[in-house]
Amino acid sequence: MRRKKIGVMDIQRSVDITDPCYDRDVWCRMDGVPIKSGKYTCIIWRHRESYEIDDELHISNIVGIIGIYLNGVIPPQKSMERIGSIGVDAGLAGFFHNKPDFTDAQWSAFCEQVRKGDAWITDLGFFSSSGYGDGGYDVFAAKTNGENTALEIRFV
Repeated sequence: MRRKKIGVMDIQRSVDITDPCYDRDVWCRMDGVPIKSGKYTCIIWRHRESYEIDDELHISNIVGIIGIYLNGVIPPQKSMERIGSIGVDAGLAGFFHNKPDFTDAQWSAFCEQVRKGDAWITDLGFFSSSGYGDGGYDVFAAKTNGENTALEIRFV
């Protein structure tokens, strides 16, 4: 997979890991996941995939992993531990600062922000398109001195 840095985000104490369309009462999101406070490098890892349709070769690049890494330190994937899973229904998922429940008008405005591209950092957090789209995806963490210092959602 090839990585692409999207930017840097300041995170304090915890994140909500979820599809942005889900309200706080939905069972398939992870709320208040503790994380060491600091500057996190936001990266997507693209998975290149080829497939045939009617004997024609197609190649696509999808987001295979979205991750946040304290001070840009990316741990080996094998060292990260699965800490849970989330559901996706809007084809998007990511890491949010106390993600609010949206009204219909707020959700519409949110969707307008994400019409182009496959990953975004906003005042709400860092999120991307979700690999193969809707479904369930595992969340992994790396710890340093007992605190989460890297989190990933693995779509592929």
